[in-house]
Formats: sequence, structure tokens, C-alpha cells
Amino acid sequence: MSILDKLAEAEVFEVRLFGGEFFVYPYWLEVLEYADKLDFFLSFVSNGTHINAEVAQELVAHRVIGGAISLHGTKEIHESITQVARSFNAAVNGIRACVENGIGISILYTLTKGNRLSVFDTCRWLKENGVEIDEINVGRLTPYGRAKSDWEEVKLSLHDYLSVFPQLERIRNDLGILASFGDAFPLCLLPAKYHDYVIGCWQGTGFGHIDHLGNVRSCSIAKGSYGNILETPLTKIWVERLAHFRSLKWLPAKCQECDNFCGGGCSASCYDGGMYAPDEFIQKKRGGHHERQVCA
Repeated sequence: MSILDKLAEAEVFEVRLFGGEFFVYPYWLEVLEYADKLDFFLSFVSNGTHINAEVAQELVAHRVIGGAISLHGTKEIHESITQVARSFNAAVNGIRACVENGIGISILYTLTKGNRLSVFDTCRWLKENGVEIDEINVGRLTPYGRAKSDWEEVKLSLHDYLSVFPQLERIRNDLGILASFGDAFPLCLLPAKYHDYVIGCWQGTGFGHIDHLGNVRSCSIAKGSYGNILETPLTKIWVERLAHFRSLKWLPAKCQECDNFCGGGCSASCYDGGMYAPDEFIQKKRGGHHERQVCA
């Protein structure tokens, strides 16, 4: 609750309840009630497996009208990724419970080598089975969590990512579902007709991430911490300690000067990048040769 108090003091107006998995926290309802009393605009991110009609009704009672639930493919593909039996049906039931209670749901679809060609099939399954969603946002696989330990084997290539955009186009045109690339991506490497499909990233400018201990990061998978909200006012952390990040001086010159500005893609995608790194696919010349990664 102390973290929520500090957010209120800093006049933060929106809180997205995140995890881990927020709904396995024993006191999730108390957090929800307290956040509502502080008059935050509330939403959530979840894997959906712990959401039923009762949970959805509590969310509605505390003015939650939208959220995001992770789904990573059709049943077999999804459960090969989660490694949890029946997790697909549990997630779908969570989506249905939210929708039936008036909560708009966006699907979060983390791309892997195993599911990158199944984005359209997943949306078609949802459509054919009456699962109404507001949109689907596909996201980057980054060296975080399980993916970090065997990154060289599991990471996606540039070609892998580019193969997803025609699927997003089909989802929009054939299924009438808003489909977008939810993370930052180097626009210089993407055909211009797909630029509008990239939502981009507002880390460190429009949003930040605060963990359960109060540590502030620019996003949930970014490396390092800019300070602790329980020790230092958020306004000081946000204005002073993130100033260098927002200056973009750590990006390659070509990124700072590019007309199709995208912030250098996803800074969390670079395995050895630390807190300041351009996208894993951005290259620059070094010693007369092109390198695949530029890591600050």
C-alpha cells in the first residue's frame, strides 16, 4: 500500500496491475480496493488462469474496464510454451469471464520460434469460438526470464519478426480485429506500409515499472533500477534520473537523426546492453565491418 501512496503523492493517474501474476497474490483484492480509493484509473495484465466470473465482477466493482491477457497460440502451441496443462482453456475462460462482465480485453502474444507463424490461426480460433477481444498485440521475445538462459538458441531473427507483419495485416482485413506490434521495432528495417502497425514504446516517457519492493525501472523487462520510490520521491527519479535515458544521446547517431524516429527500437532486446542500448537489430560500422548488435 505504501507504493500506491507514493504514486498518489506524485500525482500518477493510471496504474496497471502487473506481475508476475497479480491474481495469485493473496492480497490482490485489498490492493485493488485501496488503489480504487486513491482514484487511480486501473487496468491489469494477467495470464488469465485465475480470473473467473467472481474475479471479473470485483474488477468491475472497482471501475476496471479494460485489461490484457496473455495467449501464445492455439491450445497445443500455448501449452508447449507455458508448460502447464490446461492453461489454454483456463486463459480462454478468463477472457470470457472478463468480456461477459463488460471488461474489454487485449491479447498479449509473445513471439517465439514455435508460435510466430500462428498469430492469424490463433485469432481465427478466437473468432470462430465466439471469444470477443478488443485487439491483439504481438510482442518481442527478449533475454529475460526463461529466455535469458538459452538466448542464442531461442532468439528470433529479423526475418522471423518481419514474417509476422503480413499476418497482422490479414487479421485486420479478414477478421476485423485490431492487430498491432505492441513493442518498439526499428522502423528503418520495416517496409513503410507496416510502420503504422508498430505501436512503439513509451518506457521512461509515458510509463514506468515499479516492482513489489518499490524499485523503479523504465519498463518491466528493462535492466537496472533508477531508484526506489520508498526512499526517493518518484518525481525526482522520473525527472532527474531518467533524464539521460530520455536524452537519447546513448543511441547511434543515425538513430538520433533518422526521419522515421522510433527511439532506437527496443532497448531491452540487446542481451548485453545494460540500461542504455539500441535495438538488437540496429547495426553500425566498427573497424570497417558491419556488426549485428550495438550494445552500449
